[in-house]
This record gives sequence, C-alpha cells and structure tokens, in this order.
Amino acid sequence: RTMFRTGLTRALPLVAGGRLATRQAAQQLPALGAVVPSRSFADLPDHEIVGLPALSPTMEAGTIAVWRKAPGDTIDAGDIICEIETDKATVDFEAQDEAVLAKILVPEGTEIPIGSPIAVFVDDAADVAAFADFEAPAVVAAPAAAPAPAPAAP
Repeated sequence: RTMFRTGLTRALPLVAGGRLATRQAAQQLPALGAVVPSRSFADLPDHEIVGLPALSPTMEAGTIAVWRKAPGDTIDAGDIICEIETDKATVDFEAQDEAVLAKILVPEGTEIPIGSPIAVFVDDAADVAAFADFEAPAVVAAPAAAPAPAPAAP
C-alpha cells in the first residue's frame, strides 16, 4: 500500500479500489484527464488520498449517495466505505486494504469526476485529528489535445 508523506507531484486513480498510486504511474495521467498539482504534506502524518473510482466502463463522474463509514472508523478489507451512484446504477465502494477513515472530502449528494479525491485514509486512529482542517488538492483537467492539422490538398 502506498502512503504519501511529502513531495506528492501527481497521483493516478486506479480502477481497482480508486486508490491514488505513485509518481511512476502518473505518466499515464494525461490520458486519463486528471492531474493533482504538486503539494507538500510534510506537516501531516502518513496518509492516503482516495479518489473516486471508475465503477463502470462508461462512467465519467459519480455521486456519493451514502457514506457507510465516518471519520475515525476502522476499515477492514471488504468493508463498504460508501455507495456511489454511477451513470447506470448505485454501486458499493469496497475497501481493498485495512485503514482508518481520517476525513471525508466529498459530502453525500455531490457529483464529482472520476479520480477526484473523496476521502483520506491513515493507518493509525491517533492521526485522524491531524486531518480535521485538511483540504484535498484540486484535480485539474488535462489540457485537450490540439486538433490535427487538415491534410494539404493534392
């Protein structure tokens, strides 16, 4: 499991679990359309920013219908963290690893694009208080590719 401490420059939302991966995988970000700007987390305990996962092949955004966990709750692998409304159905978002929910970043009823930060996880319940005023880094849409020039007339 990847925990971020300092020097987070980019993060990649993974489809399986919606976790944000390492800089190594961030090279794929422009193709996915999301970039998390550089920000230092040196004053915060080790944590993981969880992004909205793609729960269907056609999903571009989702709405947090219900949070099943609250800040401070322990999460075990297989626990349902929240319910997400997709373009086709309401789907349970299941935890892939053990963690403690430190902060909910998106309130119920809010529609957000895939990869947007929705929550912060920590390993130790004692670290939850450090995230009381935490604000997620903004997700910026990748610039659109320039249109291909028209072929020259023969």
